[in-house]
Amino acid sequence: MSQAQPPRRFSRRGFLVALTGSALAAACHPAERIVPTMYTPDSGANRPAHAPSPALTLPPAAPDAAFGALTYDKPILTDVADLFIAQYDYNNTPEVDAQSWSLRVDGLVESPMSFTLDELRAMPSVTDTRVLECISNPSGGNLIGNLKWRGVLFSEIVVRVKPKARATHVKFEAADGYTTAVTTAWMLQPGTMLAYEMNDAPLTVPHGFPLRVHIPGLYGQKMPRWLTRIEFIDYDFIGYWESRGWSNVAAMRTKSIIHTPSEGAEVMAGAQIVLQGVAVAGTRRILRVEVQIDDGEWMPATLVPSGDTPLAWTQWHLTWTLPAPGVYRIGVRATDETGFVQRAEVRGSFGGAFPSGTDAIHRRAIRAL
Repeated sequence: MSQAQPPRRFSRRGFLVALTGSALAAACHPAERIVPTMYTPDSGANRPAHAPSPALTLPPAAPDAAFGALTYDKPILTDVADLFIAQYDYNNTPEVDAQSWSLRVDGLVESPMSFTLDELRAMPSVTDTRVLECISNPSGGNLIGNLKWRGVLFSEIVVRVKPKARATHVKFEAADGYTTAVTTAWMLQPGTMLAYEMNDAPLTVPHGFPLRVHIPGLYGQKMPRWLTRIEFIDYDFIGYWESRGWSNVAAMRTKSIIHTPSEGAEVMAGAQIVLQGVAVAGTRRILRVEVQIDDGEWMPATLVPSGDTPLAWTQWHLTWTLPAPGVYRIGVRATDETGFVQRAEVRGSFGGAFPSGTDAIHRRAIRAL
C-alpha cells in the first residue's frame, strides 16, 4: 500500500461534490482518489454481460500475471501515507507544540484534571490493530485503513476524574475548532483509547499529533484529532457534521470490499485469478464472506483475521478461473456475528453513505479477453 504522489488535498465538500454533484458534504478524502463502483440492478447499459462460447478450447488454468498471486493470506496494515485524510477545514492544520500542549478533562466530574503528553505516555499503554473508516466511505471506497494504534485506555482517565452519575454525553474539542460528542455508553466502553502512536511511530501532524481518540464501533467523524478537551455533559450536543445532516450516532455498518482485481481489469480467458479484499463490522466479528459472479450462487471465501479483535479488518480471498471471454460482474457480501447479511444494492447520495454510512454490496466488473 504505497503511492508515488503525496495525498491530494481537497475539501470534504469538494470531494463529495466531485463524487456526486451534490453540495452536501462528508468529512473525508482519500490519499489516492478512486471512483467507487455504483452498479444498479436492471440499469440497462450499465449492467455487464458476457456470452461464453461453448466451443472455445482453453489451456489449463494458470495464474494471471497481475491478479493471480495470493497476498491476503497474511495480515496487512495500511501505510500511514496511504490513510485517508479527514478534516473539515484544510486551511487549518494545527501544528501543536507537544511541550506546551495538555488535554483537559472536565465538566461533570468530581476531579477535573489536565494531562500532558508525557503524563499520558507514562500511564499503562495498550497496542491494538484497529480500522479507521470515514462515515462517507461509499461502497468499495478507500476511505478506510487498518493500522496498529498505541495509547492509553480512557478507563485510566476515568478512575482519576470520576465522572458524575448525571453525565450522559462526552463532548470533544480539538485544536482546529472541530467539535462532536458521543454518549457516555460509547465513551466508557472497554477499549476506548487515547492514541498517540500509529504503526509504531508518533501520530503525524495530518493525523492528529499529539493525540486523537479511538472509540470502538464508531466512524471517524466521532474520533477527533488534535484533541484538547474532553467534557462530560448532561445534554445531547450536536457537532459540526451532525448539524449538517450526518448521523449523530455514526455507528459502523457491516461492509465488505473487493481490492483485487481492479475495476475494469483485463485478464486472459482461462487464467486463474485471486479475488481478494477486506470486511469490517465495527465491534462485531465477521463470520462469513461470500463472492458472487454475475447472478450466480454465492461462494464462500477464505477468511484471514488481521488482528486479535473485531476492531481490525478481516481479509478474505477466493481463487477463480475465468471460463471464457466476456465481461464478468463480481460482488461480495459479509455476514457478521449478529447474523446480519449484506443485501442492499448501492442507492442514494454519496454511494449510499449519507447520512449513516453504507452496508451496500460492493460490485465491480472485469473483462476476460
